[in-house]
Amino acid sequence: MLQTSLSKAFLDQAARQIQQELSFPLYESAMKKGLKLYREGFVYNAQLIEQDVVQANVLDRSVYKPVLDLFQLSQSECQCASTSFCPHLFALFFYLYANVGQVGDLVRTWNTKKVETPAKRTTIAQKPALPSPSIDAWEKQFEQSFHYFLQRHRPSDYWFAHYLCYRFFPSLIEKVPYQEGEKWLYHLHAALFTFDRLIEYSEPFQRSTYQRAFWDSAIADFVNVIQQKCALLERKPVTNELLLDECRQYVQKIVCSAKLYLEWRIRVYGLVWGTLFGEQWLAKETEELRAHKPLTDAHRLALIQLALLYEKDSDIPPLLENVQSPLITHVLFWLRELSRRRHWARMALWWETIVTRTLLLGAPLPLRSEVAHELLVLADRYVKETNDRERYEQILQALLPYSASDYSLYLLENEQYKQWVELHHVAGIDIETIHRPFLSMIEKHDRSLLLPLYHRAVRERVQAKNRASYKEAVRYLKKLRASYRALGRHETWRQYRNRLCEETKRLRAFQEELEKGKLLHD
Repeated sequence: MLQTSLSKAFLDQAARQIQQELSFPLYESAMKKGLKLYREGFVYNAQLIEQDVVQANVLDRSVYKPVLDLFQLSQSECQCASTSFCPHLFALFFYLYANVGQVGDLVRTWNTKKVETPAKRTTIAQKPALPSPSIDAWEKQFEQSFHYFLQRHRPSDYWFAHYLCYRFFPSLIEKVPYQEGEKWLYHLHAALFTFDRLIEYSEPFQRSTYQRAFWDSAIADFVNVIQQKCALLERKPVTNELLLDECRQYVQKIVCSAKLYLEWRIRVYGLVWGTLFGEQWLAKETEELRAHKPLTDAHRLALIQLALLYEKDSDIPPLLENVQSPLITHVLFWLRELSRRRHWARMALWWETIVTRTLLLGAPLPLRSEVAHELLVLADRYVKETNDRERYEQILQALLPYSASDYSLYLLENEQYKQWVELHHVAGIDIETIHRPFLSMIEKHDRSLLLPLYHRAVRERVQAKNRASYKEAVRYLKKLRASYRALGRHETWRQYRNRLCEETKRLRAFQEELEKGKLLHD
């Protein structure tokens, strides 16, 4: 029931928030009209659509559906043309408040506040001194906001990720007392704080595949928010070195402290470093990361990310040797970045890592095909730009069986027909499914190469033990006979045929098909 879901204490708090955030000389007409709509009974069908969010029908010139967010008023909305807190939202609030108190007393309280506003307006008109920006102060402020947020939302609800992204984070950046670069740095830190809470509170949901997928998606989407804030900072850079140093330490703490979502933490680390910090900060950051004992995978991957950003590729191999976490998603991201920046020569290190360490096995089984496909696309761009065909073949071999189609075409283009047949034989590909022009091409070169594929086709169809498969076996036996004759190896054919007849002498239907095909006496 709506009446029991919204307590008097909560609605009183919402009333005080409305009183504080809305200037009643400006909103007086909207309030009066909303009061009139409520008193005339034009508010109906109110329902709680989310925690602390109520929707209702309000009859005015037409039926409107205001949505009132009692926790964050700025997120409230209505279908009417108003861009501010409209009469329909006031009417809905009065309708809700009537369940716990006297609406008339509430309106008188708001009107009393109105008398005090002129004195307050003079103080607002005077420009207050901006608080000195400090990462520590911002973090304390965010912690206080989060403490209040936890009182209104249960972390055990898997929708908590949605509330963090779409309620908590917007509330942090609603009123920012800074200008230019410091404002966007504040936005970025609010996003980083929210990102850290997303990872921290995701742990209970890792056991359920469905709930984990929801949190995975929320975290991936929120990384895009961080990327947007970084883009704003690129246009308005921060020059306060003390503030930047605090920021550097905060980002280092986020990337190295948590256990989950290492891939996204490293990606965020790279985003922030690529945006805020120049090479003059690199020595200090590297020294602090290497000083950590023991050196965890998070520290090693952070060092690799820095080496990539500042093109110190010689520092990477020793770090890679000791990384125990699955590397493939990190390597895929770094290859994408190098491809985007057209650093083709620098990609060689990562192809070597994929080939020698069989990294694809580190990807979850359901994702291996998708990861392999993306790696093949990147490898194709790489070989077109560098003409490093030897390494390309190594990549194709390392990504088998997912690269079988690409490797098959590569072998044909390079006239490596023997390897092409071996690939199809090992992969168990039936000759019936192979594109006929490919077979013709190999027959012209050396038809003996196809003999193993025909032999296997005969064996599999005989083992199927039905009339239809026996007929197909006879068709392939005729192909074998023609090939052996063309190669001048008729005696080999006779020995094979006689042995096959002896082994299948109890299969009467097969013997009949051999007789019909005139394969017994030649």
